[in-house]
Amino acid sequence: SPFPLLEGTQNLVSLGRAQSRYWTFFGFQGDAYGRIIDKTKIICKLCGVRLSYSGNTTNLRQHLIYKHRREYNELVGNGHGVAAATPDAKKNADALSRDMAARAVAMPPVGRTTKAIADFIVRDLMPVEIVEGEGFTQMLSALDPNYKIPAASFLAHTILQEMQIQAKLKVIEFVKGLQHCSVSVDLWKHSNSLSYLTVTVHYVDNAFEFKNKVLSSRAISEDLTTESVKAALTDIANEWGIRDSTSYAVGLNSTDLKLAASKVGWKSLPCVGHVLKTCVESVLLHPSILSVLNHCRKLVAAIFSSPSLAEELSSCEPFLKVHLKMFLRDGTKWYSIYSLLQSMVDHEKFLGGLGEKLNEQNVCLQKEDWGVVQDLVDILKPLAIATSTFTKDHFTSLSLVKPVITSLVYKHLAPNDWDSELAREIKKTVHEDLNLRYSDKEVNQILNLACALDPRFRGLDFLSQADRVETLHLLKLEASQLAKSQQGEGIQSSPEPSNPGPPSKKTKQDSGIEFLLGDLCNVRNYSANSVSQQAEQEIASFQTSEASSLCQDPLQWWKTHHTQYPLLARAARKLLAIPATSVPTSWIFTDAGVTVHRKRSALTPEHVDMLIFLNGN
Repeated sequence: SPFPLLEGTQNLVSLGRAQSRYWTFFGFQGDAYGRIIDKTKIICKLCGVRLSYSGNTTNLRQHLIYKHRREYNELVGNGHGVAAATPDAKKNADALSRDMAARAVAMPPVGRTTKAIADFIVRDLMPVEIVEGEGFTQMLSALDPNYKIPAASFLAHTILQEMQIQAKLKVIEFVKGLQHCSVSVDLWKHSNSLSYLTVTVHYVDNAFEFKNKVLSSRAISEDLTTESVKAALTDIANEWGIRDSTSYAVGLNSTDLKLAASKVGWKSLPCVGHVLKTCVESVLLHPSILSVLNHCRKLVAAIFSSPSLAEELSSCEPFLKVHLKMFLRDGTKWYSIYSLLQSMVDHEKFLGGLGEKLNEQNVCLQKEDWGVVQDLVDILKPLAIATSTFTKDHFTSLSLVKPVITSLVYKHLAPNDWDSELAREIKKTVHEDLNLRYSDKEVNQILNLACALDPRFRGLDFLSQADRVETLHLLKLEASQLAKSQQGEGIQSSPEPSNPGPPSKKTKQDSGIEFLLGDLCNVRNYSANSVSQQAEQEIASFQTSEASSLCQDPLQWWKTHHTQYPLLARAARKLLAIPATSVPTSWIFTDAGVTVHRKRSALTPEHVDMLIFLNGN
C-alpha cells in the first residue's frame, strides 16, 4: 500500500464482498486460518483503533475524515483535498466550513433526557460506553422507568457527532477571519503506546476580549520525533486555516518539539506553569529536604495512628488536622505543599508536644529539622504566590511572565546575609533553573514586547536600560509592520469606537494660508511613509501616560484607549493574545489537572478528538 499502515495490519481480514475504497484502511481480527473472529469490531490500519461495525461504511468514512484527513483526501481525491493543501488560510477554513455544512444533516428530534446524557458525557469527559454500564442503567431506570437508553454507538455516531459538526461550524466562523493568533500545544499521555497533541487557538477579538477555541487532538507516535509532531501541527494548521496567521506556539519545551514548531513557521515559547513546576520539584528533590519531609510524614502518620493524639488534634486544632491529612495523602504535590508546611510551622509548638507524647525520639522533629522546614517555607512562599497569580484567569496573558520571573530572581529569591547554607544552595539552584528556561534571546524579546504593551508594566522598570531601548525599538518596528501589512490588505485600521460621535465638519480650504505656511506646517496623513513616525509618537505618549493599577485588566484598558493609540492597539491584540501556559492555569496549579488527565486517558481513542473538542468549546 502507498499509505503508512501500521506494522502487522497486513494480517487483518477484509470482507470478501467489500467493494468500497474505504476498506483500504480497515480490516477484522482473524484467526490462524484467516477467518473473522468478531464482525462487530473493525480495526483501522492507520492508528489501530477499533470501531463498531454494523454492515455499512459510514463509521469507516467518518473515522477517516476526523482522524486521517490527509489519507482520506488522497484516497478520495476530491475538491476538499485540494483546498486543504492550499496555503491560503481563508480558503482552507472555507473548505472545512463547506465540508461540515455538507455533512450537517437534519437530525431527528432528540428527547430532553437523551440530550442531557450527551451533555453529561461532554461536560464530564466520560467515555461514551458509560451508558452501557449497569450502574448508569439502574440510575436512569430509577429516574425514568419508561426511558430507553440509546446505544453507545448511536450516541457517538449520531447525537455527539452532530453536536461536533455544529460546534465546528461555529468555531470555523471565529477562526477563519483571524489575521493574528497564537496556539497552545498540550502534549499528553493516553496510554503506554499512545500520546495525543491537543492544539488550542488564542486571539483577541475586535472588542478586546480574550478568546480561545480548542481545535483538534491528534494521536502521536510514542517516540515523539520532530517529524511526527510537525506533521500533526501542520495537519491541524492547514485543516483550520491558521498556519499563516499564527506566530507563536506555547508549551513545546523539548528541543525536538521546538524544532517541529519552527518547521511549521511558529516561534516556540515555554509554558510558565511547567517552568515553575520544574523549579519547585527541583527544590523538593534536594537530599536534605527529602530527608526532613520523610521525617515529617513519619511524625504525622504516628499522630494519626494514636487514637488519643488524633482526638486531641481534632479538638484543639481542627484546621491543622485537615492539613496534616492532606500532607499524608498528597504532601509532595508541588503546588500545595507550601500551605501544608506553613500550617506545620505555625503549629510547631503544638506538634512538638504531640511528638513528645509518642515517646519515640526518632519520630519527633528536632530543632535542626524545623530549621530546614522554615527555610523551605521561606523559599516556597514567593513561588506559591507566583503560581496563584497565574490562576486569576482561565488563560493568563504572556505579559505577566517576565515581571513575575524577574521579581523571583532578583528580589524574593535573591540570597541574603542571614540565609542558611541550605537556603543559599537552593536559591542558587532555582536561579540557574529559571535563567536556563528563559535564556533564549528571541523568547526574551517577545516577553519584553508583551510587557511593553501591558499598561501595568509599560514603564519596563524591571529591564536594564539597554533592554528597554531595544524593546521600544522592536515595538516600533512591530507596530509599523502591522500597520503597513494591514493597509496593504485593505483592512480597517482599528476597531470602531462603540459610541462614535457625530461626523466633524469639513474644514474650509484657505488658499492664502496654504500658500504662506504649507511648507512649514505640513499636515501629516500618516501614510505608509509616516507610519513609523506615528508609531514612535504613540509609544512616547503611551510610555509617559499615567501608570495603571496592577489589578487593571490590560485588555479592558485597551478597549477604552484603542482609538488613542491605533497602531499600538493592533500590536496589543496580537501580543496580548499569547497565553502564558499551554493549558488552562487551573490544570497546572490545582487538582483540576489531575482530574482532566485521568478522564482523558479513560476515553476510547475513537472518541478522544470529538469529546475533547466538544468539552473545550
